[in-house]
Amino acid sequence: MITAKTHITFKDFLNFNIKNSMPRIIIFSFIILLFLGLNFYNTENDTQNILKSASIWFVVAFIFIIIRSYFRLKNAFYSNKKIQEEITYTFTDEKVFTKGETFDGDFTWNTVYKIKETKDWFLIYQSKTTMNMVPKKDFSHSQISELRNMIKNSNVKAKLLNN
Repeated sequence: MITAKTHITFKDFLNFNIKNSMPRIIIFSFIILLFLGLNFYNTENDTQNILKSASIWFVVAFIFIIIRSYFRLKNAFYSNKKIQEEITYTFTDEKVFTKGETFDGDFTWNTVYKIKETKDWFLIYQSKTTMNMVPKKDFSHSQISELRNMIKNSNVKAKLLNN
């Protein structure tokens, strides 16, 4: 049995979402900039002016998307009271128990859709889109190893780190 008390702050939530969105943002930006750059050097002066204007609008749109995303994440975090609570997770060979300030529950390993481990988190997916975000900072190294073994023995589809 492993027990850990966790608490996710807005900073944790924001950092998690930034790290998960970064590859898409970089790829999208690179493709757009590559497209604009190639067209800029292969056009006449009138079209270059249009592309300069398009580049400025791209930067403005990009900044708008970043700001909008920040406020969307802030709203998502602060409108979900459960995610802001201190949550105690208890992992056993059969079940995962969750207890917050306003709720408690449990689920068996065989109802878990999948588990993904990142450098900082255990993400326990209840479905393709719903997950428990369990910060690893609240576990000892031995608890992390023990939890990995528990997950492996549960036969849940999982992507775990090897360290």
